[in-house]
Amino acid sequence: GLIEAWNVSFERHIWEKVCVPRMGWPAIQRGQWRCAMAKARAYSLPGALAEAAVIAGASARKDAAGKRLLNRFSVPRNPTKADTRLRLDPATDPEGPALYAYNVQDIVAEAEVSSLVPDLQRDELEWWQVDQEINSRGIQVDVASVTAAIAIVEEALRRYNGELAVLTEGAVSSASEVARLVAWLEGCGLRLGSLDEEAVEQALARKDLHPHARRALEIRSLVGSASVKKLFAMEHMVCRDGRIRDLYTYHGARTGRATGGAVQPTNLPNHGPAVRKCTTCGKHYGEVVSRCPWCAAVPPPATQEWSAAAMEDAIAVIRGGSLDLVEITFGSALPAISGCLRGMLVAAPGHDLIASDYSAIEAVVLAELAGEEWRREVFRTHGKIYEMSASKISGVPFEEMMEHRKRTGQHHPLRKTIGKVAELASGYQGWVGAWKAFGADEFMSEEEMKTAILKWRAESPNIVEFWGGQTRRLPFGGSVQEYYGIEGAAISAVLVSGQEFSHRGVTYFCQGDVLYCRLLSGRYLTYHRPRLEPSQKRFGEHSLSYEGWNTNPKNGPIGWIRMQTWGGRLVENLVQATARDIQREALVRQERAGYKIVLHVYDENVAEVPEGWGSVEEFEMIMSTMPAWAADWPVRAAGGWRGKRYRKD
Repeated sequence: GLIEAWNVSFERHIWEKVCVPRMGWPAIQRGQWRCAMAKARAYSLPGALAEAAVIAGASARKDAAGKRLLNRFSVPRNPTKADTRLRLDPATDPEGPALYAYNVQDIVAEAEVSSLVPDLQRDELEWWQVDQEINSRGIQVDVASVTAAIAIVEEALRRYNGELAVLTEGAVSSASEVARLVAWLEGCGLRLGSLDEEAVEQALARKDLHPHARRALEIRSLVGSASVKKLFAMEHMVCRDGRIRDLYTYHGARTGRATGGAVQPTNLPNHGPAVRKCTTCGKHYGEVVSRCPWCAAVPPPATQEWSAAAMEDAIAVIRGGSLDLVEITFGSALPAISGCLRGMLVAAPGHDLIASDYSAIEAVVLAELAGEEWRREVFRTHGKIYEMSASKISGVPFEEMMEHRKRTGQHHPLRKTIGKVAELASGYQGWVGAWKAFGADEFMSEEEMKTAILKWRAESPNIVEFWGGQTRRLPFGGSVQEYYGIEGAAISAVLVSGQEFSHRGVTYFCQGDVLYCRLLSGRYLTYHRPRLEPSQKRFGEHSLSYEGWNTNPKNGPIGWIRMQTWGGRLVENLVQATARDIQREALVRQERAGYKIVLHVYDENVAEVPEGWGSVEEFEMIMSTMPAWAADWPVRAAGGWRGKRYRKD
């Protein structure tokens, strides 16, 4: 029979690791498990039972006393002379019956919420089962290197905080004392409302900083680095067999993407500090180091970007556990350690990692969904979308850009300053603010950005049409109301409940108080309690909003809130969800073929295989085999590698 629970992986772990080996209970096959929380997440409800029950309108609710009772009976207590017990036994404790009642009430609430939520579709159920296998399998950790790196980080924190205390004359003894550091910086003439990563980075870009204020901010940037904190998460999560598990939250994002927990495998740094490669011994070291620390040779004049080979050299130094040695070799320890975090995840003995990623998958999906033919042709042929986009915006011939690369070995400057920014910022109806978020204000004025955005839109009319809208401009002036594109389909579905409205195969309809979006894959995106109000920006048009669980502070408070949406954001949801479904099917196929997945990011799959088994070519072939609904899409996996350490090529 089927066995369901809320966050069933916990029950499964207890059953398999405790109940079967210690208590003699019967084994349960993996295919028998079901998860009510997974269903709720796929239905765009929060993962916490208490919140999900309220939002779903369940009459049964989670017992609010549960946390206190669980802590009372699960957490070891401090023994006293009068009572030497380490734990309280609910079978004899006066509050034992309340604990049992809490458990029963949890089951009632779980069952009712589950009954109000649709079951996972067949393909999605199969993916959830693979997701559970990936979480159970985990990935091997280089424990010795993690331990050595933590020792270096702790020594560096002591050293940097000591320097900060001297610098501030005792006013600030630790970079984590935010209020004190903000007040001290204000005394240096620098007023900051926050010391988060973005605020510190912006402040360090100023040219008028007092040297002491600059150094204090540099220390804050080093000490406050979120990336090196992942080392401690690795140390805390590692199991007795040297693996870390339960790295992913199924359907953690609205679009269906998994999110990472603790170690955050979806957000590991993909770079480290600039380095030099010795022409004598071939080893890497920091760009500020005067001579090769490995062989004392004079350094080459040019620096290189961080690489997998540089990471290997850095880990060899880090394993010594000496802060001084790392700084002698790489100049600054924490950036070097940050660049090595991926390499702390390794293949098990006798195994290799095989990895590959999709080339510009979201750009391909957007082009295919919108039917932008010149973009489709780019991806069917050379794939140089940044160069082609820069060419269309600037007027510089594409051939000239490619000739520049051939002649100099470097990308044409417009590829980065216009092409890349345009593709990253404009695909979802982004305006000047979006371009600034990708750094365009470093080399363009606002007027130049507006001109480039309008040119991008003029060159991609099918994408603009795909975003859709509610008003058509007439050729000779004036306008007429018309619901078109994705925005028009969503608005129409809310206006006429129960009727389907489609655009290029994507369908919206309302059922009950829910707006559904049926993707090409057949999966549904869910928007609860959709509402239309008169637009504050465009007379005669509607503003569409829905209720959902917000995880981004930039969009409002964390939690269940009402959120605005529009054509560009709806398309962003579509593209991410569609790309996710392509990857979902590839991961399932790879598992079936024997490639045991240990990691996956939004465009990257990583498997652990026995030495000598499988190949990068077969791995990429499976990834590049499209589902029937996207059979002719030019989605390709490329640049794969095989090795012992996880890396970013």
